[in-house]
Amino acid sequence: MAQIEGINLDAATMAQAVAATSAGRPIALDRARLDRQLHDLAQSHAQDEISDEAYLTRKRQLRGELEGMVQPTERKISAGQTVEWLRVFAESWRHADVPEAKADLVHAVYEKVVVAGRNFVSARLTPAAYQHGLALALPEAVMARPEGFEPPTT
Repeated sequence: MAQIEGINLDAATMAQAVAATSAGRPIALDRARLDRQLHDLAQSHAQDEISDEAYLTRKRQLRGELEGMVQPTERKISAGQTVEWLRVFAESWRHADVPEAKADLVHAVYEKVVVAGRNFVSARLTPAAYQHGLALALPEAVMARPEGFEPPTT
C-alpha cells in the first residue's frame, strides 16, 4: 500500500509512460519484468523456498519467454488513455475509504506479492498495470510505517 501511495504523476514520469505505452506493449517493460522474475526466482531458490526441479522448470519457462521477445505486440494505448488511466487510478486510491475498495485496487496492480514473515520479498505487477505504464509511476522502494505507528502531531 505504501508503494501505491507513493505513485509519481509528475510530467517526466507521465512522458515516460506515454512513450512506453503508445509504442505498443513495450518490450523494455516486459523484458524488465521477466528479468525481475528470474532474479526473484533465483533468490527463492537460494533461500530454499522452492525445489531444484521447480526452479529449473520455471527458469526454462522465463528464459523461453525472453527468447521469444522479438517485437512489441500491437496493443497500443494512446497518450490520452495512458494519462487518464494513471490519473484515475491515483485518484481512486486517494478516495477509497473502505478496506475492500483499497484491496480491489491492490489486486488491480499486483499479480503476486511474496513476503516471508513480516519481510517483503518481491512483487509482480498485473499485465494491465504494465500495459498502462504503472511500473514507471510506482516508486521502486518505500519505507512503510509499522502497524500502530502514528506520526507526531504538533
